[in-house]
Amino acid sequence: MEDISSWRCKELSVVVGIDLGYGDTKVISVNDERISFPSRWAKHDGTSWGIGGNIPILSVDDGTDHFAFGEDANGPNAREPLGDGRLADNASLPLIGAALWASGAGADGSPTQVVLGSGTPLGTFDKELAESRKALEGRSIKITSLSGEVRQLSIDRLVMRPQGVGAALYMIEKGLMKQQKGLATVIDVGSRTTDVLTLNLSTMEPVLQMSFSITTGVGDSVSEIAKAIARETGFVVPTDVARESISESVMFKQREVGGPEFAAPFLQELADRIVDNMRANLRSELDRVTALIPVGGGAALIGEKLESLAPGALIKIPEEDLPFANALGYKDAAKREIGQ
Repeated sequence: MEDISSWRCKELSVVVGIDLGYGDTKVISVNDERISFPSRWAKHDGTSWGIGGNIPILSVDDGTDHFAFGEDANGPNAREPLGDGRLADNASLPLIGAALWASGAGADGSPTQVVLGSGTPLGTFDKELAESRKALEGRSIKITSLSGEVRQLSIDRLVMRPQGVGAALYMIEKGLMKQQKGLATVIDVGSRTTDVLTLNLSTMEPVLQMSFSITTGVGDSVSEIAKAIARETGFVVPTDVARESISESVMFKQREVGGPEFAAPFLQELADRIVDNMRANLRSELDRVTALIPVGGGAALIGEKLESLAPGALIKIPEEDLPFANALGYKDAAKREIGQ
């Protein structure tokens, strides 16, 4: 028999999926919209000069410290997630508040209970699960915009899955990964870590001894690209400029720098590091892999370069889903948890 708390959670809550990454925060809204913004925020003095005014300026809880977030958070005081414990770190609360605001939760003005689906890297999951639940589960969050709009939210339940597991849940839900013989290896290429999840396709169960985190990601390539541009221009390059220069050339110090050809060697080095690490960890088990699935924001950049791990086994998912695969899986896990 279903208990009353589960019934209330199912009937009265909205479900949101959040993947708070080092590079970008991905959100699956209450209406299943996909939203992404750079994982940074900066204090804002709340002053309006009568020009612009189109960017969201928020405050969380007491309403005194205003902040801009995402692409609108600029300047030397912009803050980004540092180290592990991102969800539990109080310095990440503005990003969580921004993500909940972007999700549309509580937009009708009424107090709203939220079931939040999220996750953290596989290597630190157990520790972060306990700390994140302690920090967020049952917490009330009041989010106020500079224009005076108020949203009163309560995180009724926090449902967490390791990175990679979220992507696997998404693929199973979409029918992109099917029950068959062999192993599936999900490679979640993030900003600072690459999480590898191996599943037995005949049972759809994770193989824990073949699942691990690699401490490298697209952020390493961004750092090397920034150094290369600095050598070329003689000036230190902001991280957001270096990141943008991967996909297209950018203007910096009145010069056009970066671009796909410039970034290609650095991305190849990243792919080679991941391939070497996976070969060292999985060894002959790679011969049993029948589904090789790169996901995450980095997969759009180097996914095809990983096919050498299991030639012919690469499974491509829709490009627009690559950065959102974990967040989609997190929301799906949260909905399953409450029986929606």
